[in-house]
Amino acid sequence: MVSKGEGKWVIWPVYFNKSVSRLNGRRISKKYAIEKPSSESIAKAAKSLGINPILEKNCSHPKKHWKKEGRILVDQGESKSKLLLQIAKRL
Repeated sequence: MVSKGEGKWVIWPVYFNKSVSRLNGRRISKKYAIEKPSSESIAKAAKSLGINPILEKNCSHPKKHWKKEGRILVDQGESKSKLLLQIAKRL
């Protein structure tokens, strides 16, 4: 588990899922959201931004503990919402 003091943002695929409501975890507007985002495609988009992501494939979002979608860890820099928007534009 990553703690706040480690300087990493945790990015979950649900943040970019067009079929999920904001209440259930989507963090990006539907304009930039996609159907069925994968942790691999998000890591690839983050890498293209020069962020150096760490892909953890066998993790599950706390609200969906039964679904192992994976997560991406990136170094904290600018705000998380700006970072998510940059990644969403690359997906």
